[in-house]
Amino acid sequence: MPVAAQSSGKNRISRWPLLRLLGLLTIPLILILLALLQARQFDQADALSRRVDASFEARAQIRSILSLHQDIETGQRGFILTGNSSFLEPYEQAKPKLEPALGGLRQRMELESDSSFEQLEDLTRKKVAFSEQVIRLRQQGRSDDAARLIAQGQGKAIMDQIRAVVAGLDSIERQNLRAATARADASRSEIQLLTFALEALLLLLLAGAGWVISRSMAATRAAADELRDLTARQQAIFDAATDGMITHDPKGIIESLNPAAARMYGYEEEDLVGRHICELFQDPPEQRDLESFLARLARNPAGKASRVQEFGALRSDGSTFAVDVGTSPVPLADGMHFLAIVRDVTERKRVEMMKTEFVSTVSHELRTPLTSIAGSFGLLAGGAAGELPQRAAALIKIAHSNSERLVRLINDILDIEKIESGKMDFDIQPVPLFPLAEQVIQANAAYANEYGVSLRLDAKDEGATVLADPDRLVQVLTNLISNAAKFSPKGEEVVITIEPGTRTHRISVADKGPGISDDFKTRIFSKFAQADASDTREKGGTGLGLSIVRQIVLGLGGSVSFDTEESQGTTFHVDLPAAPATPADPPAQSRDRILICQEDAAAAGEIKRSLLDGGFESDVAASSQDVRRLTAEAGYAAVLLDLSLPGEEAISLIGHLRSDPRYASTPILIAASHGCGDVSQALAVVDWIHKPASVAKLVEGIEEAVARADHPCILHIEDDPDVCRVVSSAFDGRADLEFAADLDAARAALRRSRCDLVILDLALPGGSGLELLPEMRREDGTPIPVVIFSAQDDDPALARRVEAMLTKSKASLGDLVAAVEAVLADPDQASSREDP
Repeated sequence: MPVAAQSSGKNRISRWPLLRLLGLLTIPLILILLALLQARQFDQADALSRRVDASFEARAQIRSILSLHQDIETGQRGFILTGNSSFLEPYEQAKPKLEPALGGLRQRMELESDSSFEQLEDLTRKKVAFSEQVIRLRQQGRSDDAARLIAQGQGKAIMDQIRAVVAGLDSIERQNLRAATARADASRSEIQLLTFALEALLLLLLAGAGWVISRSMAATRAAADELRDLTARQQAIFDAATDGMITHDPKGIIESLNPAAARMYGYEEEDLVGRHICELFQDPPEQRDLESFLARLARNPAGKASRVQEFGALRSDGSTFAVDVGTSPVPLADGMHFLAIVRDVTERKRVEMMKTEFVSTVSHELRTPLTSIAGSFGLLAGGAAGELPQRAAALIKIAHSNSERLVRLINDILDIEKIESGKMDFDIQPVPLFPLAEQVIQANAAYANEYGVSLRLDAKDEGATVLADPDRLVQVLTNLISNAAKFSPKGEEVVITIEPGTRTHRISVADKGPGISDDFKTRIFSKFAQADASDTREKGGTGLGLSIVRQIVLGLGGSVSFDTEESQGTTFHVDLPAAPATPADPPAQSRDRILICQEDAAAAGEIKRSLLDGGFESDVAASSQDVRRLTAEAGYAAVLLDLSLPGEEAISLIGHLRSDPRYASTPILIAASHGCGDVSQALAVVDWIHKPASVAKLVEGIEEAVARADHPCILHIEDDPDVCRVVSSAFDGRADLEFAADLDAARAALRRSRCDLVILDLALPGGSGLELLPEMRREDGTPIPVVIFSAQDDDPALARRVEAMLTKSKASLGDLVAAVEAVLADPDQASSREDP
């Protein structure tokens, strides 16, 4: 087939799934828009109905006010003409009603200006004052004065003005109603036009689905007809709601419920009316607690719901399920009632469980292979397999960079999930800021170099120590430094500053980047927040780093803030509680020490000088008693024993040394004129140097023995062979590794070999690696140091049971090697860990 024809065929094949996908996405969207338009039409019809009712009430109130003024006028005239007090009854009944009537009118009318209403209030006061004056004159027997006052026409003028203002208010209300009706008609026309357009588009997409649209239009017309009756509409909503709705009184007695609530709890609607709402709780609250809660809720603004809370609900058959409940006050004529909205969250709980299981799967199934991938590329880039061709080295560098980027993405997502689920624990301890900052800068120097940026530490106090989780604080600084490097111009430097305080110490990370825009400042610590969120943005990243920083710092009891100026740069500040001062540790011994067991002082002195030139300090024991005394007082990296040493026999002396746990594996070299294979084999003598031997030969033997002793045996328990190979390459030349892929193989290796340390994965075939912790002890009962290297996240409780705990993909192979070497350098560390 010609290439063009093949290409055309492939395009047709690939185009149809795209068209089907487009149809599947477009049709539901149109249906959703139709539903929203219908809902909007229902709401507008309901609003217009309420507006008509309000207008009717307002106009009735206007007429009522005018009627009250007429009653006052009638009572006044009758009394003036007759002098009979009974004629004042309309006046006396109307006068106290005027003020409330005016207040009710103010609430009901939608006035753009209060001038007309204020004029009506002023005229009302004048009219009442005039009537009171005329009536008072008549009551005092001054009929002529009263008649003369009336004849002046002031009362009539006020009444005419009142009628004019009332007529104006009535006209305003009519105009407002006509305007609202016109707006509703225009909006209804617009909605209908949009509805018809969408239906036409739907007809084009569905082709033969005209009957569906017809039914939809019929349903729309039917729903529109139902809107004319407000009560029917509210009842339809109440009955059709998928969430349960239960109304009850302040005592908790159920008054009504919708079908969804009845189905949810397994009752008929009439069976629950009149019963107490606490019967629906798995663990019902006390009656006084419920009434107190409802009383507080009743003081809230009408319609404001309480905070949604999760409860255990009880069905009619005794089974339980989880629900979210929000309660709103409902003021009615007979007092305050309450509406409880109940949502069954069983499905949500199931989805949350699935999410947890998925995160757990991702944690192991992605972190483990990514560790081997990133580690392999790192070893290749570092020359572990020899020098690579230039093109191959460039490709390896790209693959290594992108694998590390993927690792960071997965770690960020898992950290966010852990934070949101409240499972992020912190191991708070005193943390010196200066060495930790140096460590982070060294670890991120290569990353900064990729952007042409340098890192500089400015410590105003190298002894500043904070209370924090060191691993989490490293994560915080790493995120801030990588963010600063990413947004810094080439050739600039990112400055990390340590500023001591009284109660808190501050560590700041400053860059010379573009700064943070005003519209992004409020979102900078939000999840997935990015100043440039377009598909073509220059800077990569997920937008999770700063959100993780904020959550971790808050969890450490600190605070995070920033100063920024556009085009000038940004400085992030992390303030953490200062740790109390502690005495400094004594300096560590800088050289290995050798014990020379030699009676000849001259020979011993020559050996000692040669060892010192080679970097070893040494002590001399001239007798077996000196050997016992010196080995009891100090530890030695190796022992050179001359069999001619005065005192007890060499075999007894070596047996004594081997019985001491400190010297159970210490290299012992024997200098003698004859060999003794039995002694070498039985007492683990590492070398037998025949006399006479030169000093250089003796020193060379000691150096080789110490070097072999510094080559520890490590048992790596891991089921992924790729990770095993990568770890083996990382320890090449540093240690001898033995591997076990499951629990049985690990137990066999622990019984068979004498290992100095165990690297342990937790997820193993047939069980958890934690099952092996009680078995990791030597013959004398001392624990074997354990470094956990697993996809499982840090767990402070578990970390206290081992010497170190590293998470795959978060810790590099270099971190693993450094952790193992640190543990092996402190043999007493394992004895201080917590028992399982």
